[in-house]
Amino acid sequence: MKLPPALRYREFRLFAIGYLPSETGEYIHFVVQNWLVWELTQSAFYLGLIGFFEFAPRFVFGPIGGVIADRMDRLKLLVWSKALNLLQTLVFALLVFSGAIQFWHIVVLVIFMAIVSSVSTAAQQALVVSLVPQEAVVSALALHSATHNLTKIIGPSIGGLLLTLIGAGHCLLIQSLTILWMLGTLYRMRLPASSMPGVGGEWLKDIGEGVSYLRQNRRVLATVLTTYSNGFFGISYSQFLPYFAQEVLHVGATGYGFLVSAPGVGAVAISFLLSTYTKLRRMRRLLFGASLIYAASIFLFAISRSMVWSILLLAVVGSMQMSYRVLARAIIQEECPPHLLGRAMSLFFLDRGFGSLGAVCLGSVAALVPVPFAVAGSAVLSGLTAWLIPRRAARQRPSAS
Repeated sequence: MKLPPALRYREFRLFAIGYLPSETGEYIHFVVQNWLVWELTQSAFYLGLIGFFEFAPRFVFGPIGGVIADRMDRLKLLVWSKALNLLQTLVFALLVFSGAIQFWHIVVLVIFMAIVSSVSTAAQQALVVSLVPQEAVVSALALHSATHNLTKIIGPSIGGLLLTLIGAGHCLLIQSLTILWMLGTLYRMRLPASSMPGVGGEWLKDIGEGVSYLRQNRRVLATVLTTYSNGFFGISYSQFLPYFAQEVLHVGATGYGFLVSAPGVGAVAISFLLSTYTKLRRMRRLLFGASLIYAASIFLFAISRSMVWSILLLAVVGSMQMSYRVLARAIIQEECPPHLLGRAMSLFFLDRGFGSLGAVCLGSVAALVPVPFAVAGSAVLSGLTAWLIPRRAARQRPSAS
């Protein structure tokens, strides 16, 4: 059996070896963080608010991060971001062990890491492509996405179980070890000078160039707007999984871990099918279709009262989220010139920022109406916008060249 093309290259193998445990640790962190917020506040609004603080900084720092990724050494950016991630995790663990942890502590730590991630995310996505030659790029993207979604299964499942067995503080210490492992693999990587991004130009002008490109390319614009819509109306459901676990399904912390893991199962299952699609037109059709199924699955999850059906529906949600995000990245990769890739990817990843706005809005609505009703209504709006955006783009396409 032949290795996938990307795994034939040393630097990509090193990156993958470090990325798997590190990203698993990130999902353990996610489970611990949201469960602590729920325990401290018993409020759906505060769950939404923490989601807002987690991703809102991407609106300010995401485009700046794209410029930095196009101007600086992406490998060094990742090393520094992981070092700061380690610092944040250790401070979090210290607060938990001391018994001093309060909601505002979590807010400060979340904002700090959100700023760091805003700068490093575009660098990481662009770096993955530079680790292999052009003929292995599709393989690298598919493997990277599959690895990421595998951690969505492993991390929350382990996190929910460990949270019950050893507590939040020890979970965070385990995460710190996974970060150290990632730092070790990054230090061993050596990239050729040709893969380093260039420098020069004015920062605001560089950001404006990325936005201008997005506005002029209708295909990319429709793709990005669809991910923004899915982010604002759809992704925010995940912030309220502690509520569904405790108040709707009555399955506790361990069951919560399984709910968080379920989308990852669907995402990994679909990732292998996605690698067979290479035609741009078909990719766009699949993206918009996946967005509609994504919204419908969230709606059905919101009204479900069965743990089994909830897990199955969340697996479908994960597979469709994986589909539309990977297809969107592939479309951007296909359309975007190399010197704008970092900025284009940073604008694409603003969908997570829209998710934060959606979370705080959904949390506000959930303070007035039942959480399942709020999530179901948001899913309906997600489906409507996913239906309208491609049709509007199709009407405008003749005017764009």
